[in-house]
Amino acid sequence: MKRIFIALLTLLLLLSLTGCSSPKTPEASEPDPPESKPGISVSDDLVKSATLPKTYPEAKYPLYEDSFILTVIELEGGFTLTAFSKEDVKKVIAFYAETLKGAKIDMETKTEESLTSFGSKDGYTFNLDIGKSTEQPGYSTSIMLMLMPTK
Repeated sequence: MKRIFIALLTLLLLLSLTGCSSPKTPEASEPDPPESKPGISVSDDLVKSATLPKTYPEAKYPLYEDSFILTVIELEGGFTLTAFSKEDVKKVIAFYAETLKGAKIDMETKTEESLTSFGSKDGYTFNLDIGKSTEQPGYSTSIMLMLMPTK
């Protein structure tokens, strides 16, 4: 009796889950337009840094000098990058505090060893995270920056 009850309960559960899927629309099956495909650069060997795309707004959002770029993703005019520096975290934080002068800061958390900042400046909304790191051998500071163009 228990087996029949469990089998019926399982069947009922499976039937109820089939109603949860959404039908495919023609838009969902069409390929993405070329401008929305991500450009990705990743360091393959942890020796040679990945490269910034030519369209990256380096004058507005420079990367800390001699940083090792682990990954860069470019999508729809936005950028996400992960980098590491051998410099002390306090120097890197000071550099970005100066870089972001004049920015509209929506939220910021700062300690002696970390900075998380959300805001906008020069046509981009940004999310910046800097902190001490032991993730990459020989590097003591991690930098993660996400930029999205403001509309």
